[in-house]
Parts: sequence; C-alpha cells; structure tokens
Amino acid sequence: MKKNIMFQEWIKNTVRLGLVGGLSLLMGFASSSMAQTTQTNQTTQPKQKEKKGSNVPPLPEGVKLHKDRNIQGVWLADGFNLKGYQTLYLTPIVFAGVERDNEVDIRATAMQELPDELVTSFRDTKLFATVTTKSADVKAKAKTLKLDNTIIEFSKGSGVGRHFGGPFGAGGQPVIKVRGQIYDGDKLVCVYEIKRSGESFESRAYGEAISSEDIQRNDIRVLARDLGYFFQRTAGAQ
Repeated sequence: MKKNIMFQEWIKNTVRLGLVGGLSLLMGFASSSMAQTTQTNQTTQPKQKEKKGSNVPPLPEGVKLHKDRNIQGVWLADGFNLKGYQTLYLTPIVFAGVERDNEVDIRATAMQELPDELVTSFRDTKLFATVTTKSADVKAKAKTLKLDNTIIEFSKGSGVGRHFGGPFGAGGQPVIKVRGQIYDGDKLVCVYEIKRSGESFESRAYGEAISSEDIQRNDIRVLARDLGYFFQRTAGAQ
C-alpha cells in the first residue's frame, strides 16, 4: 500500500515537471517568435518620408495685410501706385514652404513655370516697357521696381483625395501660395499674399481624372493673371 502511494506521488511529480517543462518550452518559442517578428518589422517597415519644416519669414515690420478682391492679402505704402515705372525686375523665385520628398519634381516644375507665367501676365498689363527676370536687362537710368516672390505654401494634392472629396469638394486639390514684396530702390512699397487651389471647374468636377500637375499648372496661370489685374487696379488702369 505504501509503495502504491509512493508510485502515485512519483507519477504526479513527473506530470508536474512535464507541464512546467512544456510551458517553459512554449514560452521560449513565443519569445523567439516575437523577437523574430520585431526584427522582421524593423527590417521591412518602410521609412516615413522626411519633410523639412517651413522656413516662411515673418511679414516685414509695420506691414498689415488686408483683402483686395480675390487677393487674400495686400499692403501698399502710403501714396504708392504702379504708374510711371519703366521696368519690372523679377528676382529668382524662393521656396520657403514645407519640402516633401514626394513633391520634388512637381515643386521644381512650379519654380520654373511661376516666373514665366508672371512675366507673361505683367507684360500683358502694358504698365511697363520692360518686364524681365534678368538683371542684365535692367537699364541703369530706368525707373525700376524689383519684385521678390516666395512660395510660402505648397502641396501637389492627391487624386485619391479629390475622389473622396466628391464633386466640387476641396479635398485633394493642389495648393500654391505666394508672397510678393515690391521695392522701389531700397524702399518696400507693396506686399501681397495670394493663394490658389483647384481653381478650374474641371479640377472640382472631375478632379480625380486630372493629374495634379495639370491642375496646379492652371492654378499658377490663374494666380499670375489675377496678380496682373491687381497691378492694373493699383495703377488705376482698371
């Protein structure tokens, strides 16, 4: 009887040891699997696209912008208008918005097309004998205005965003916002900020079927045209 009891105790202890060993083995497998999964995730997880923060400078001291028709912000020095100047010199475009890695090409395109469209629009105003992006074209004795333009907000938009934004929705539309500062010599005489985003009917109604590049190209044309109208109003020619 005593031997039987001892045998039963031996069986129980063996079972306990087996359970503990099995549990330890399972925990070891689980830990190994988790470590392997973590390592795999760290290896295969795509890196988030880096983006550089905005470098938009503050407005010049004393400048307070107000809306002027379809120009979001305008400031003019007391008594200034655009009449009586022979030359308008546009300095190279500066980019101060957020630089996203997936917008390198379209950003470069905008930097090339914006000055071209501005020159065309400002020439069409007939306010200046010369509108140029080349300093060599500026004659020494010509009464000249210098225009600095900075892109302060920029986004290429998304066809998917335009799809889910629905007809006439603003979602997914490209964005371009420009700050201009005009100088007569060293004197600041005008500041403006103008933003355009999906301006055409087609970009709102059929935006998902139109490329972001084509939408933004049209936005740049509209932006330049509207600045031309603003120049004409400032000169009293409209």
